[in-house]
Amino acid sequence: MNTLKKTFIAFAVCLSVIISTLIPAGASAALQQQLDALSTDINACVVYDVGAGEIIYGKNEKAHIYIASTTKLMTCLVALSVFGPDDVITVGNEINLRKAGSSVSLIQPGHKLKLRTLLAALLLPSGNDAAYTVAVNTARKHSGDYTMDNARAVTYFCGLMNDSARALGCYDTYFVNPEGWDNSNHYSTAEDMTKISLAALNNQVIASIANIHSNRFYFASGENIVWNNTNKLLDPESTYYYPYAHGLKTGSTPLAGYCLVAHAEKNGRQLLVLAFGCPYGNDSVRFGKVRDIFEAAFAIPVIGDIDDDGTVTAGDARLALRVSVGLEEGSAIRKSRGDTDGDGEITSSDARNILRAAVGLDNMSAWKK
Repeated sequence: MNTLKKTFIAFAVCLSVIISTLIPAGASAALQQQLDALSTDINACVVYDVGAGEIIYGKNEKAHIYIASTTKLMTCLVALSVFGPDDVITVGNEINLRKAGSSVSLIQPGHKLKLRTLLAALLLPSGNDAAYTVAVNTARKHSGDYTMDNARAVTYFCGLMNDSARALGCYDTYFVNPEGWDNSNHYSTAEDMTKISLAALNNQVIASIANIHSNRFYFASGENIVWNNTNKLLDPESTYYYPYAHGLKTGSTPLAGYCLVAHAEKNGRQLLVLAFGCPYGNDSVRFGKVRDIFEAAFAIPVIGDIDDDGTVTAGDARLALRVSVGLEEGSAIRKSRGDTDGDGEITSSDARNILRAAVGLDNMSAWKK
């Protein structure tokens, strides 16, 4: 018993000096099969575990795809790298660059809006008019050339978008417009869009706006308007409402189909689900199936995450060790997550496995599935 106590004390001391890091969560074969079935009508799909920092499911994630208005996440990121969110921008005739049939926010030349309000015009009603106002004004400020015509400014802005994509590690992405209109030279992959979506999620301004279902917005020039989010996961009146959802962006064009970049948090765990190429005009796939994908992914416990905080850390290893020596109760849930070697019990060996995973020496998904 003394030896056991000494082992416990030594282990606890080691834990106290270790900085916990996140590890890949992995996904079970059962989850893979379930997500395969749910994504049947989705051309390209990614499920990303934010806490684990890993894609836990991918379908055609490396294929070049049209991305429609999910493009606007990058438009927002570039604008915020040049302007402050409270900088005021005046709408000009650049809004006439929008294509016929575009979704619009109804801003007009002469309107003055803070950038954060313009970003709401981009993210909620998905205004292509706002996309061009953001693009042209950002290009002129960044270049210092305030005489730059609209067309050159859009080209310049798209160069900034492409530079930003490369900086995020997106090497299969190319932008030729700020709104996502179909163009054979405007493309990305679900994998690259995951990186862009994470950058947007980590931007407090973008994340907070994308989480708004409906709101009245006031312009610096005195006008006001109500904008509703096209993301039905956020709409309490929709049959597709998902109370754990927090954004991020919809998209739709004839070539891209229906698209969705969605973020949700449940029980301390955050997931991104990206769905591209859903049947055009079919919300039951874009919103219904994505909601089901969230639920399926959230339902599978992460092996090693004994305290259910969404990540595997040194704290989980300490808890596993306490369970192994009888200082904590080994409940059925804890056993299902802490029994890494599948021997039916949580032992000091399991605690060691979890600790090694917490500091990046092993991948928990290599053990019990």
